[in-house]
Amino acid sequence: MMKLKKSSKQALFSILFFIAFFALGVSQNQTSPVETVVDFIDEDQDSTQTAIPAEPQQNLPSQVFIAPRYNQTSGIFTVENTPNPKKGRANGYVSDPADIITANEEQIINQMLWELEQKSTAQIAVVMLPSIGDEVPKSFAVNLFEEWGIGQKETDNGLLILTVMDQRRTEFEVGYGLEPILTDVVCLRIGTDEIVPFFKQGRFGAGIVSALTRINQFLDDPEVIDEIYTHNIGYTQNSHQHGFWWYFIRIYGIISLLFAIGYYGVAWDIERSKDDYYDKYIRLEKLKFGCLLVLIPLPFVFFSRMTKRRLKKYRNAPRFSKLNGKPLFLKNAWAENKFLENGQLVEEKISAVDYDVWVTEDESDILVLEYTGKSSKYSDCSECGYKTYGRKRSVVLRAATYSNSGKRKVVYECANCHYTKEEIQTIPQKVRSSSSSSSGSSFSSSSSSSSSFGGGSSGGGGAGVSW
Repeated sequence: MMKLKKSSKQALFSILFFIAFFALGVSQNQTSPVETVVDFIDEDQDSTQTAIPAEPQQNLPSQVFIAPRYNQTSGIFTVENTPNPKKGRANGYVSDPADIITANEEQIINQMLWELEQKSTAQIAVVMLPSIGDEVPKSFAVNLFEEWGIGQKETDNGLLILTVMDQRRTEFEVGYGLEPILTDVVCLRIGTDEIVPFFKQGRFGAGIVSALTRINQFLDDPEVIDEIYTHNIGYTQNSHQHGFWWYFIRIYGIISLLFAIGYYGVAWDIERSKDDYYDKYIRLEKLKFGCLLVLIPLPFVFFSRMTKRRLKKYRNAPRFSKLNGKPLFLKNAWAENKFLENGQLVEEKISAVDYDVWVTEDESDILVLEYTGKSSKYSDCSECGYKTYGRKRSVVLRAATYSNSGKRKVVYECANCHYTKEEIQTIPQKVRSSSSSSSGSSFSSSSSSSSSFGGGSSGGGGAGVSW
């Protein structure tokens, strides 16, 4: 009972501190470097002089970008007829058939993404479409990402930012290689902080530039991501209405307190239950915070750290044999191998599953415990049952031409039993580009932009925001 009282006090203290922190943040009215760059774009968007974002990387020269050929500028777009910004003579990163953003903004975005690719090899594509019909933007983004192969094939370091105007929706689709940095939480935060406020004002180019500036900060210094957990979501568009904010903070505090008590209650119930430590670990691991880590950052960052400590405690707690009562000893990564099956060793090798092996001193009892691995690329094989089935390679069977589409074979293989399955995918036909880009610049052979995306794959991660 004393532990419950102590936890309740901690929860109440966290909420009170959060309310004070939020109120202080609302009272401040500072202009960020991103806002400065965006304001500069809006002021000069009708100018013929090219505007380059602040702090260019490595003093790289400005490039001349050629937009894809837009045979269709309105109506419903599909994955197959969405213009690829790197097909034919096109060498940019933006596909905007309906001219939703200005030519000056498109030049700025292309320059930013070109510099980013030169510096880190990461590839980002920006797509602005008026409509995709009844398709779900998330599914459309995944299919378009795979169709274009955004990112490098070896590292899958691609990102697609898709905006569908009639659904008022923007999706961030992230490749495997960028998922550790551009997590779902990070993408959601960039969308709510950078995309939503500008898009609501009709400043679409400014919103994209703001988001890309923030993404560039994360890729430059992943430690900046820590800010995502210590700053609140909020916009001071009506900061002079003190009554509204005070009312909002009070309601927000009550809701935060209710959620805090609820999560503390579940965690306390797990801690006090008579389940063994492995069952406690599994129950606590399933206690996901989801979007609450963003909407109520302060208490749930604290809960997240508490959860990590308890998971470590449950996993490393002393264990005893249920057969003879003798103490079990945890084997290290090398000593445990002789107690695991070949399929389990493969699962550990590819980081799909992590096993702990506990053995009595005389090896009269062996306990093998299964935990979630670091890699999310693999699923259970239908043949051998091990979590070793995933994408192996992609082979172009027939290259696309200007008159016909192509074919690509994607091979999935089990790393354990080598069971394989093949899928045939369509590669859209090439589209000839126009003689001039949307930025009003003619083609220049000196441009060193990549002529195609690198063949990367989507990891299925990311987030979407509605505006």
